[in-house]
Amino acid sequence: MQIPKMLVWLAAAAAAPAAGAQGSPAADDWVLPNFAYRLNLEVSNPGSGPVRALATVPVVPAQAVAPNFPGRLAIAVLVNEGGRAPSVLPSQADDLDGDGFPDQFEFPVSLAPGERRRVQIYYSTTLHDEIYYPRRVQAKHNYGYNFQTVTLESELIGYRTYGAFFLDVQGRVAGHPGLHNDLVGYLSIRRDFEEGRDIFHVGETLGLGGIFLRREGQVYQPPFNVPDYAHKPQPEMAPHYRVISRGPLRAIVEAALERWTVAGDVFRLQARYSIDAGEGFVRCRFEAVPVNVAPGHVYELGIGVRDLPDESLRFFEGCLVVAGEQDKRTGPLGLAVYFAPADWEGPESVATRESGNRAAISRRRLGPGQAVEGDYAAAAAWSRSGIADLPGYLSGLKASVNARVGVSDFRFERTPRPEKLDAEAQ
Repeated sequence: MQIPKMLVWLAAAAAAPAAGAQGSPAADDWVLPNFAYRLNLEVSNPGSGPVRALATVPVVPAQAVAPNFPGRLAIAVLVNEGGRAPSVLPSQADDLDGDGFPDQFEFPVSLAPGERRRVQIYYSTTLHDEIYYPRRVQAKHNYGYNFQTVTLESELIGYRTYGAFFLDVQGRVAGHPGLHNDLVGYLSIRRDFEEGRDIFHVGETLGLGGIFLRREGQVYQPPFNVPDYAHKPQPEMAPHYRVISRGPLRAIVEAALERWTVAGDVFRLQARYSIDAGEGFVRCRFEAVPVNVAPGHVYELGIGVRDLPDESLRFFEGCLVVAGEQDKRTGPLGLAVYFAPADWEGPESVATRESGNRAAISRRRLGPGQAVEGDYAAAAAWSRSGIADLPGYLSGLKASVNARVGVSDFRFERTPRPEKLDAEAQ
């Protein structure tokens, strides 16, 4: 059975962890002798299906139990039962806000329904090194639009944005997975390559997962950037990008539009996009904040996907899928957005200059003193990636988007052999 890739959930116990005693474990239980400290925790699968995902440890709650976690170097170890040897888990730490300190620490887990496993994270405040785990995702500023285009990708599919807070798509040909969004700016869209190609024409639409505002029936989209090859100065009102993490397990980028002027009103819009190893969909966390909005001006905020020729449409609770064929040479493709029905309503038809779109509308309104923040996910699929049923595949990703993994029971320990800290591990 194929195990789906799923969203990590921080259990309530992780938000308020139990303060484990600063004990002294048995020497033979301390498997990494160079490390002074260890954070013990439990990962769990509360769902009815198997889960394979990145477990995310929030740093601030962890530090309430384990001082200075994750230190300058941390290594995650899975405790195996029945006398089996422990397993080292690839891991990474992410500084989300750019203040120089990590905000989350993640590692992969694989759990059966209802299963619980113990993980030990050894960390040091004196050792300083970087462990090079195999890279399974990538993010970067990309050729073609200088620092105003940003890409993120897994081995399955690539995405990029260059304005308007939507995603464009780079498909992978079946049998040729990889990390090569770098090539997009160099490969002609009029030729086919085994590595894949830009398969989606966005134009003046919502693209994939595009954010928009609407007031009194008028639709407003964030602006595009000016490409570097146009030899024009960047306009004042244009989004800018920051690469938060290039992986190896989770790629994260951020788009920020500090002053978005809409019909005389001014907003700040920020979105953080991420993709995990082995996943084909992107998660987005966004925030729209009023800066200077006239009294009585209230806006709807929505997300959507552009219509496709010869389109088929599927809508399930919390999932909107369209599939069609933009041109014969590229072949069929599909687009989807995923959202919590408690926070969004729809679908609705939304017209933009080039095409119609299908959209979901936030149940919260944006206006003077009223910010809107939220989460959603977006995905694309291409027939030449070996996916015969595009709507079925994209609909099936909803379970992966919504599934949960628990992280809880934080406990802190110090090494029982401090004399080993400055010696080579034996």
